[in-house]
Amino acid sequence: MGLKIVLTGGGTGGHLYPGLAIIEAMKQQTDCIVRYIGTKRGVEKHVVPEAGYPFYSIWMSGIHRGRVVSNLLFPIKMMVSLIQSVCMMLVFCPDAVIGTGGYVSWPVMMAAWILRKSRYIQEQNQQPGLVTRILAPLMQGVFLSYPESREFFRRQNHLYICGNPTRQDLNKSESSKSYKKFRMNSNCTTLFIFGGSQGARGINRAMLSRIDRLMKIKRLQILWATGPRWLKNISEKTSEYSDRIRVFPFISDMGAAYSVADIIVCRSGATTIAEIACLGKPALFIPFPGAADNHQVANAQILAEAGAAVIVQESEICSGKLDETLDDLINNPQRCKRMAEKIRTFGHPDAARCIAERILSEIKK
Repeated sequence: MGLKIVLTGGGTGGHLYPGLAIIEAMKQQTDCIVRYIGTKRGVEKHVVPEAGYPFYSIWMSGIHRGRVVSNLLFPIKMMVSLIQSVCMMLVFCPDAVIGTGGYVSWPVMMAAWILRKSRYIQEQNQQPGLVTRILAPLMQGVFLSYPESREFFRRQNHLYICGNPTRQDLNKSESSKSYKKFRMNSNCTTLFIFGGSQGARGINRAMLSRIDRLMKIKRLQILWATGPRWLKNISEKTSEYSDRIRVFPFISDMGAAYSVADIIVCRSGATTIAEIACLGKPALFIPFPGAADNHQVANAQILAEAGAAVIVQESEICSGKLDETLDDLINNPQRCKRMAEKIRTFGHPDAARCIAERILSEIKK
C-alpha cells in the first residue's frame, strides 16, 4: 500500500494547481493514495475529480469584505470545519498533510497538528498569505516561492526556497497542433488575454475598449479567455473580427494556449507568473487591485524591476500607459525577446520535484 496523503488548499486555481503539481511529482517517486479536502464553492470541486482524485468538502468559507451578515457565521464555520477535518483524518489516517494556502487550509492543517500528522504548507506569493503566516510555526516544513518571503517569518529553520510548482503538462504542447486547435494563423503575432478561471472584469473592459485600435494591426490576432460571465458580451462586440479573434469562456488546455502566445496580458497571480516564467513568455501584467495585501503587485514588481515583464495598474489604464505599452510590445519583437529571456531566469521547473523529495525524505525519517 502506498503513502496516504491529504492535500488541501483552493478557492482559486492559484492555490489548487501547485498542490496538484506536488502530488504528481510525489507519484513519480512512490505510490500515493490521495484525498483532497476543499470546499464546494472553489474551483477544486470540479478540477480535483477531473484530475482523478477523491474530493471531500468542508463547510469553511472566507471572510467577505463589507458583508457583515455573511461573516457572522465565520467562527462557527471554522469550528465545524475543524471537526469535519479531524473526523476525515481519523478515518483516512494520512502519512502527511500538505496545504497550499487559502482559507480552507486553516481547519485542515490545524486538524493535522492536533492529530500530530506530518504537515507541510506551500506558499505561492512573495508576501505570504495570512493563513500561511498563522500556520507556519506549527508546520514541519514551509516551502516558499521567493527568497524575499523569509523576512515574514520569525522561525527560519524549516523554511525552504523551492519556487512555485507548475503543471508538468504545460510545456508538452506542440505549437503547430495548438494553432490548428484554436484555428489561428502561425504567421501572425498572437496576443493571449486571460484573467483566471472566472475572467477579469478590469482586463476585459480595458482590452474590449481597444479592440478597434488593435485590429488595425493586420498581423495581430487575439486568443481571449474571457470568463463565463463575459463571453456573450465580448463575442458580440468582437464578431466583426472573428477571423482574427478567438473567444472562449475558459481554456482548460493552457499548455496549448501558452504555446501559441507571443505576448500575454493577464493578472499577476503567483501561479500564473510561475507558469509564464517556466515557459519564457513576455507578459504585460495588470494586477488585481483587490488582492489581499496587494500581493499581485508585489509578485509582478520583482519581475518588472529586472526588466522581465511590464506592469500597468488598473488605475493607469485611462492615462494612456496601456496603449503605449501594448504598442511597444507588439511593434518591438526584440524587446519581447529580451523579456522572455529574463523572465525564464525566474522559472523553477523543478519546484514540484524539490518539494516532493523533501516531504518524502521527512516522512521516511
